[in-house]
Amino acid sequence: MRGNLLTLIVSWLFVFFTFSMTSPFESPFFTDLGAPPEVIGLMGSVGALVLGLVRIPGAVIADRHGRRQIIVMMTFVIAFSFLFHIFAPDWRFVLIGMVISNLSLIYQPALDAILADSVPPKKRGMGYAAVNVIPNIPTIVAPAIAGYLVASYGTVPGMRLVYTVVFFCMLAAALIRLFFLRETLANPQPIELGAVKEAFRDSLTAIREAWRDMPRNLRFVTIAFLVSAFEEPMFRLFTSLYVLNVVGISKLEWGLVNTVWIATTIILGFPFGKVVDKIGRRRSILIAYALFMPSTLLFILSNGFSMLLIVHVMFGVGGCLIMPAYNALLADLIPKEKRGRIMGTIVTMNILATVPASAFSGILYGVSPAYPFILSLILGASVSLIILFAVREPKTKEE
Repeated sequence: MRGNLLTLIVSWLFVFFTFSMTSPFESPFFTDLGAPPEVIGLMGSVGALVLGLVRIPGAVIADRHGRRQIIVMMTFVIAFSFLFHIFAPDWRFVLIGMVISNLSLIYQPALDAILADSVPPKKRGMGYAAVNVIPNIPTIVAPAIAGYLVASYGTVPGMRLVYTVVFFCMLAAALIRLFFLRETLANPQPIELGAVKEAFRDSLTAIREAWRDMPRNLRFVTIAFLVSAFEEPMFRLFTSLYVLNVVGISKLEWGLVNTVWIATTIILGFPFGKVVDKIGRRRSILIAYALFMPSTLLFILSNGFSMLLIVHVMFGVGGCLIMPAYNALLADLIPKEKRGRIMGTIVTMNILATVPASAFSGILYGVSPAYPFILSLILGASVSLIILFAVREPKTKEE
């Protein structure tokens, strides 16, 4: 690990730590600021829609104007967007901060591309495992710290302290990227306002061209993870509400559950990254879903702290397989010169799938808290069938 890979991992040490503090208590924070489940779902939809709209222009910028400029600038903007969370009198101010933050994530295709550029082809499983594991090491204690703050000071005051930590850590990440990140694209053009406008105009063309340039294998991978993306907001937005309000564990216990989950991903991350390189990407994804589906059922049936611990260990094991396997499979299939555009298109399509999913999951949760997770179980089975019958390992991996 050196150069850009090391720079990204060090910056992610700060980013991952802070977001591991916020994620277990984000939805309860929104609830205490006056947002019912349906509004929380709509907030997720608005955030996803904004993010989806900027992804393809971001991909065009990554392939035309380079990776570094957009990454550095937008990391600073994201840091300042969290001031809205810190001082929010109600959920509407949080929504403003979310919109600004998601607009700033126009840099994500460049981040995906610069990472793929920096990992050797023969070590992609281990490389992506390193990205998933090392930045998460400090996060082992993050949920427990957040749980202590929220339990001690109350959800809203405690989360204001947490978001203050997020603000300063994101500033640190931005400074690290400013001073140490290096461009990987040959002869990038300077970014100007006119170039951004042109990128927006080229967005639909870029999506069409990217889909046309995808090999058959990659199209089925994209379809599978479009289905998977539909279930993502169901867990992200409503897991914390379900465990705190339905299962009935304490906030400190929920923080500890998240700590165990993170510890599982760290302990198994590197060994499982090696497994991905050894047994293949497709087989790793199938094994991950063979773990996700029964663990989702156990989650729905959970009745206390101990069962949630078991469930989240299973989630962690599956995640250690699926994340490096999916990222490595994309890198294997996509040529370097088209990587920013095609990766940006794939992720954009996944994000746009979460727009109706977020709103729909809020409605489902309002009807019955278990319904979003039951639907997630059905979607997971569908993804497994697509991977099993339609996706094959590439014989030659792209550089």
